Amino acid sequence: MKALLVNPWIYDFAAYNFWIRPLGLYKIAEWLWERDIQFSLVDALSPFKAPGKLQRTVVKRPEVLRAIPRQYSRYGISLDDFVQLIRKAGPFDVAFMTSSMSYWYPGVTEAVNIIKNINPDAFVILGGIYATLWPQHAQGKSGADLIVEGPFEGQASAICDMLGIPKEPVRTRKKWYELGLHDGLSYSGTRTAQGCPFNCTYCGSRKISGPFKPREPDKILNELLYLHKIGVQDIAFYDDALLVDFESRLKVVLDGLARHNVSFIFHTPNGLHARLIDSKVAYYLKKHKFKTIKLSLETTSPARQKATGAKVTNEAVKEAVTNLLKAGVTSESIGIYLLAGLPGQEAREVEESIRFVKSLGVRPYLSEFSPIPGTPEWHKLEKEGILSEDTDPLLTNNTVFFTLYSKITGEDWKYLNKIRLKA
Repeated sequence: MKALLVNPWIYDFAAYNFWIRPLGLYKIAEWLWERDIQFSLVDALSPFKAPGKLQRTVVKRPEVLRAIPRQYSRYGISLDDFVQLIRKAGPFDVAFMTSSMSYWYPGVTEAVNIIKNINPDAFVILGGIYATLWPQHAQGKSGADLIVEGPFEGQASAICDMLGIPKEPVRTRKKWYELGLHDGLSYSGTRTAQGCPFNCTYCGSRKISGPFKPREPDKILNELLYLHKIGVQDIAFYDDALLVDFESRLKVVLDGLARHNVSFIFHTPNGLHARLIDSKVAYYLKKHKFKTIKLSLETTSPARQKATGAKVTNEAVKEAVTNLLKAGVTSESIGIYLLAGLPGQEAREVEESIRFVKSLGVRPYLSEFSPIPGTPEWHKLEKEGILSEDTDPLLTNNTVFFTLYSKITGEDWKYLNKIRLKA
């Protein structure tokens, strides 16, 4: 048997490469290796520098997005290059495809269509975020033969039965970075844990990744040491809760790197939990070259903070920033995420949040709210008649949903960005 691993394009109004890596596909590659299955990887989002722009091709907007007066594009390698890579992979029996944002699903359908045209008998298995959050839509629209909801491990046994491959390993596991999957660029991504112990009302982490499950620090350390050996210089942490149990997890990894006299430039594009950044953690982040440090605040409204999960307070963010600055982290390295367009949220609340962040001497980053099926925030919008199970995932695109359904007008948005960027 021969398998193909596929990371499809992004279809959106804008996209940027913040150290994107298909970590889920890498794990499947390891699983296939254990079962002596040959495989190839086709990554439509590689190789591109990070942080940096992805190759962009303007495409026709889907009809449901006609009300959005912006160019819609495919981000990643060209169609011709993708086709060539699929043909180069040769005949294969099964394709494992991942999916990221639900509203990027046109990239999934495009990739499945190409695979089926080139290799009609291939069995396509679709997993990832879109497949997990919108399984019925994916079953009806993606063209895939099987939809995997949640972590792959939960359906691995059934997939073995379906494909007729061994359930148990037949040879010693190799890690993805030992299997030649790294594309040679100077950055990579890693996770120190699956899932998140928190339960914010707007987040789908638990449904997507399952319960919080930390990796063993020595395995993370070995991964980083190997990546350093092959020339990787920048590492992005994909964790939802990187600093939880700092002493027994991340600190152990960082101390291990120091013992080996190995260093990276680290990035945390997912927001860190401010409550967990005391003076010691801040010292470690500075010492170990954390260049991109993003904190999650979302809003300064105490009532909304409490209603959405109570994971953060304004005072905790202020203390975290103070600790980071005292440790020597530059203000340019610190950013704070704010959400705009939450159900019932008005422009004044966002403005107050921006002004609070700027008063700390660091940069606020505005993220338009995107509703996620199954979350409490989604259910609120269902009750209001804004969303339903028949909603097209394209309408949950952060740009689209914010434009069509938030209480914040276009003029408000311009004003908010003006004060956000004002020196």
